[in-house]
Amino acid sequence: MNKSQVFDDYFSKETQLKNEKIQIWLEHSLFTWQWWFGVIVLLLSIFLWLKFRKKPSTDRLLYSGFFVMISASILDILGHNLGLFHYHYEVFPLTVNYLPWSIVVIPVVVMFFLQYKPDANPFLKSVIFSSLLSFIGLPFLRFIGIYHPVKWNVFYSFIILFIIYLIAHFLVQRDKFEKVET
Repeated sequence: MNKSQVFDDYFSKETQLKNEKIQIWLEHSLFTWQWWFGVIVLLLSIFLWLKFRKKPSTDRLLYSGFFVMISASILDILGHNLGLFHYHYEVFPLTVNYLPWSIVVIPVVVMFFLQYKPDANPFLKSVIFSSLLSFIGLPFLRFIGIYHPVKWNVFYSFIILFIIYLIAHFLVQRDKFEKVET
């Protein structure tokens, strides 16, 4: 078997599994109360952000928020692909990460923390943030059947979220931006 055929066989199996996942999603996830929970959390988080953000700081907060979104998503995908945890009741069938959590909730909570008492100790805020999401948020998602740790401990999430918050805090403090010139 040549190398090209090995890759083609793998792609064929992967496509078959994706089709099976879509079928499972359609039959067992779509429109369940857990699916609606994800949709509502996603929309509510966006609405709260739009309503209560500090409007003059929107660009600066989004700069950090996009970093958080990308970091959380990549780490979520990596954790899933390494078999450390997985999610059920995804809002969209072809994602392996739980989009309401990694794309919306984590970044929005970070941005609210960044704008609330911006001069407060960032280490204390990071401890509070990562504790809330790791020791309350993830166990709650596990309790309602969305999050399923396999080889993962919430303390790992605490450390990762702690670091992500501190980097986001560092980024929101940057003021060396210049206009893009043509």
